[in-house]
Amino acid sequence: MDDMLYKDDFDEKKIEFEMDKCVKSFKKNLSKYSLSFNNINIISNLCIDYHGYNTKLSKLSSICFEDNCFKISLFDKDIKNKVRKVIETSGLNLTTNVNNNNIIVNLPPITEQYKIKVLDLLKKDLEFFKISIRVKRKIFKNSIKFLLKKKKFSEDKSLLLNNKLQFITNKYIKILDNLFINKKNSFCI
Repeated sequence: MDDMLYKDDFDEKKIEFEMDKCVKSFKKNLSKYSLSFNNINIISNLCIDYHGYNTKLSKLSSICFEDNCFKISLFDKDIKNKVRKVIETSGLNLTTNVNNNNIIVNLPPITEQYKIKVLDLLKKDLEFFKISIRVKRKIFKNSIKFLLKKKKFSEDKSLLLNNKLQFITNKYIKILDNLFINKKNSFCI
């Protein structure tokens, strides 16, 4: 993202592109939030420390849904305890058992308390992506300051660009809020 800093001109399309990437990532992230437990995305996106790298569970195992629980067959059996710990501390209220070389993830009943817990996790994700958009705004704002200092444009144009930047930021924050509200409404909360 540093390549967008300090160019000879200010590119609104680049701002839109960068903020749109945040929205797309948030949309993708929303798929892991579901009140029906047969959605494998609930656990497949959990990250495990594997040889010093955060690796998604889906890359380290095959996961299937059967008999109202997830069955995880790990490719590397040595990480069984790490995987169990990550699942049990994920905040999703999931418990695990080991059956032969498989991890069985028991699914709790869907209660109002569970819906609220999932909604809290969703709110944390929303805030993370809002912060990402604000960070991008700050980078572009610094770019405007730099270009103004180099006299690439006037003070008036700088104010105009800052206003446009804020308008675009507000627009993308609103898109995130609307996506959150739609997901929340799908939970019937």
